[in-house]
Parts: sequence; structure tokens; C-alpha cells
Amino acid sequence: MEKNKIILQPDSEVKKVTFFASIIIILSILLIGSISYIITEKGVVSKLKEKDLATIAEAISSKVDSRILRAQETSLMLAQDPEIIQWVANGEKDLEDQKNVLQRISQLTSGMGYSNSFVVSKPTGHYWTETGQMIDTMSPTDPDDIWFYEVLSSKQKVSMVIDYNQERKNTFVFVNALVGDVNNPLAVTGVGLSLQDVSRHFESFKYGENSNLWLIDNKGNIYLSNDLSHNGRHIIDFLPAEVTKDFLATINQEMSSTLEYKNNNGQLVDLISYPLTSNDWTLLVQIPRNETVAFLNTIKLNTLLASCIVLISITFFFIFVSRNLTDPYKKTLQLNQQLEEQVAARTQELSEKNQKLMDSIDYAKRIQEAILPSKDKLDALFKDYFLLWKPRDLVGGDFYWSKTFDKELLVAVGDCTGHGVPGALMTMVTISVLNQIVDEETKNDPARILQKLNVLIKETLNQETKEAHTDDGLDIGMCYFNGEDILIFAGANSSLYIKSNEKIQIIKGDKKSIGYVRTEKEYVYTNHTMEIQAGDLFYLTTDGFLDQNGGPKDYSFGKKRFIEIINGNYQTELSEQGKVFLGELLNYMGDESQRDDITVMAFKLR
Repeated sequence: MEKNKIILQPDSEVKKVTFFASIIIILSILLIGSISYIITEKGVVSKLKEKDLATIAEAISSKVDSRILRAQETSLMLAQDPEIIQWVANGEKDLEDQKNVLQRISQLTSGMGYSNSFVVSKPTGHYWTETGQMIDTMSPTDPDDIWFYEVLSSKQKVSMVIDYNQERKNTFVFVNALVGDVNNPLAVTGVGLSLQDVSRHFESFKYGENSNLWLIDNKGNIYLSNDLSHNGRHIIDFLPAEVTKDFLATINQEMSSTLEYKNNNGQLVDLISYPLTSNDWTLLVQIPRNETVAFLNTIKLNTLLASCIVLISITFFFIFVSRNLTDPYKKTLQLNQQLEEQVAARTQELSEKNQKLMDSIDYAKRIQEAILPSKDKLDALFKDYFLLWKPRDLVGGDFYWSKTFDKELLVAVGDCTGHGVPGALMTMVTISVLNQIVDEETKNDPARILQKLNVLIKETLNQETKEAHTDDGLDIGMCYFNGEDILIFAGANSSLYIKSNEKIQIIKGDKKSIGYVRTEKEYVYTNHTMEIQAGDLFYLTTDGFLDQNGGPKDYSFGKKRFIEIINGNYQTELSEQGKVFLGELLNYMGDESQRDDITVMAFKLR
């Protein structure tokens, strides 16, 4: 018996040590998990209030601004139309002018998504609509017509009102523009958006299921909302009185502001205001906190689940140790298991770091896409176009760029050194420099722009001597259009393809690229000036499309095939041509991987 006692005692001590060690580790894990979650929650809420909410409001307000500014630009275009001015000035007697004018305002409604468009003459009081009908004659004594006389006397070139139109039997957001001299206007013209359509459009901007969007003035009156029933009401109908008072006091017409409060259910709600640049209204966004930080619930659940898994693992681990501590072979197995767990932990760590890296690259992609011209901008610039922009990686070194001066237009396509993140960084540097140097003085001289770009890239990257640590640059083709019939092209190792009727013309740029050490700082690029015709098609491409390998012999795609696609499809709409170009390229590539960033831009001028 005594001998048995001596043998069993070590096991008893091991169990005690194991038990207390397990308790300490369990408490430590629970404490670490709780602290980690609390720190994460505070960090997320802090970032949300300091940055994310303002970013959300800014993104939504930019969409609203762009829609309003587009309507304002359209109304100004009508107000400055010589044919409309002449027709109204002649008392609307010229039938040919009348036909052209009414056809023009009709096209705005059918082609640009407006609910209606109109011209109302001051001399005759006639109200003409996009249907080609005169639906009313304005009278100062008619309450429904007061808006017309208020707009005439406002001396504001462009104004925006919300009004119920008796003749149209609907409520509209009207963007009005004065025709002629603002002090003595000839007429009022513009476009209208159905309030119901605008509210439905607002619905697409919402962040979360239970959020609200309101456009308000500095008194809190709601002009537009994602919910049609909110229009015309006051925000005090939807917010506590004290919160409304505090929030209106914080509204600043120059910057955004945020405020949080608890609703009747005790839930936290965030309010964000952001001033519009297109008018004096302020965008007010109401978002329940549980929608903006909903992912914290997932983190909490995952933290709890991970803790449980660790606790269970440790429990089994210590049971295993306590039962097999005196067995050298099993100790070896246990040590091997520990090593495997360390390898797994290291693998997990590397996986997390890789995920963070991919998240960073994905964010860089969004930044790069944000600095490139948007689809809405390209739609406004060109009568028809297509764009193939396919970085080899998530981000790339190809870019496209444009800038307008009234009717004049600059368009460029470039290929910077490298792929991936290095290439993307070069595109951001190049676009920043272009935006800096292109102004009224240089706009009609692409060669001079390229010369200044070459100098600034070399200076920015310290590549002015052969001893430079880097040798980076870009190829670029740039077109200037004077708004009528003149094109000026300059290229740095890039060409312009022009399809005019049955003929195709290739305008080759200079062979020197931009910014590289081997390109002299004083190098002067060449302008190619030519007359163009309505209907001409223009194609700019980087070498990624032309140099892509494939086919039965694994040769480059080449300029010859590129030109054959243009000649075979130039009578097709450019939007359809883009599909043909992409289809031909993919078919030629076959199983080959993409070797370079690819960009092709083709367009027809308005």
C-alpha cells in the first residue's frame, strides 16, 4: 500500500497544477477576448464618427450634386441656344424655328431621363412643353403662374423650385434658366424632374434599410426625401425636438457635422449633415448605429466562438498532458502537437497579413478608379464611345484622362511604368501633374503639355541625370479638339487612329517617352494639326492591347489586327464595337494570361 501511495502522489500533484493552470489560462483568454472586443468596438465607433459618416454623407451628396448640376447645365444650354432666343424674340412665328426648338426640348426628355422640359415666352406668355404642345398662356392673376413671374424678376440665371404644375397634374423639381439678359429676360426655359422619380432615385442612395435621406434648408424644412411622404414636412416630425434644435444649431454651410442621439427604442442613431455645392440646401442622413457597425456582432460572435474553441482545445490538451506526463514517448508526441499548433498559428498569422495586404490593394484600386473620369463624365463628353480598361492586376499603370474648357476638350490615354501598385502610383503622380499644368494657356498645345509633363516627372522622381536611382516614365497620346473642326494631336511613343468614312489615318507621335532618364529634359514634342469631320471616329490605345500574345504561334496581337477590327466594325455603334474589341482579344489570347495592362478608348465627338 505504501508503495502505491508513493507512485500515485506525482499524478495528484500534476492534476492540481494542471487544474490551476487551466483556470488561469481560461480566465486569461476570456479577459483578452473581452478587452480585444472592447478596444475594437471603441476604435470602430471612433473611426465611424470621425471619418466614415462624413465619407458616407460626402459620397451621397456628390451623387445628388451631380444630378442637380447636370440639370442646371442642361437648362443653361437651352437658355443659351441661339435658335430658341431667335424664335422667342420673333414672337414664336417662325414655324421652322418652332419645329427645331420643340424637337430639341423633346430630345432632352426622351434621351436624358428628365420628366419634362419647357419654354415659356415672356412676350406671349405661351407655355410650350416637350410634347410640342402649348398647354397654357401665363397670367399674372393666375396663382398657378406666379412662379413664372417670380423667376423672371429674380435676376438669377439658374434657379430651382419645387412646384405642383396644374397643367401636368404632378409635382416637379423644376430647374429654371432665364433666356437672354437676366435683367430683361425673353423667356424661362429648363427641365423638370418628377418628385416621385427623384424620391425613388434617392432611395438608391440609402445606406442601410432603416436610414433616411433628406434635403433641407437651414430651418429644417424638407424639400426632397427618399420617402415621398416626407417631402414638404419638417425634420422635427421625425426627430426629437431637443435633437432637432441642437442639430439645426450645428448646421454649417461649409462643412459637414455629425450628432448622435437615442430614439424611442433606446437605440443609437447618427445624424450627418453635408452641404451641397449646387445650391443652398443641406443633405441630412439619418442612420441607425446598429446598421453602420453591424459587423461588430459578427466580430463578437467570432471572438466568442474562437474563445470556446481555444478553451476546449486547452482542456483536452491538459487532460492529455496530465495522463501522459510520465511517458517519454507520449511527451514527444505532445511536443510534436505543440509544434504543429505553432505552425498552424503562424500559418494563420501569415494568412491574416496576406488578407490585410489584399485589402490594402483593393482600397488602392478604389482610389485609382476614383481619380479617373467617371462614366457620367464620359457620357457628357462624347456623343458615343467605348472604354476598355483592364489592369493586369487589381491596379495597374494604364490611365485615361480628360479636361474641358467650354466647348474645347483634351483627351489622353497613357501607359506608366510597371504593373500593380507601382504602376498605379505612377498613374496618380501623372494625373496630378496633368491637372496642375493644363490651363487656359496650354490647353490647345498638347506638345507643350507633354514637354512640361516630361520636365515635372523627371523632377518629381529625381531622374534628371543618368545617376538617378529610378528610371520610370510613361507613354501617352493626347488630343485637343477646339469644339468645331480642328484636332491637334501629340504623342509620346503613342499613336492616334482616325476612321473617316472609308479611310483610316494613323497619326504617329514622337518616339521619345515621358520622364525616363534617356529622354532629354529639353526634348520638344510635335503637334499634328488637322481638320476633322462630323462622324469621325478616334481610337487611342496602350501597347498592352497590341502586344498581347496568343494565337496558334503565340505572336503579339499587333496593329494589323487592330486596324482590321476598326475597318470591319466602324459602321457599328461604338458601344457595340467595345464588345467586339474585347471578344477578339479574349479569343486571340485563348489560355494565355494577360501580360500587360490594357486600355483602349474610342469616341465620337458631339
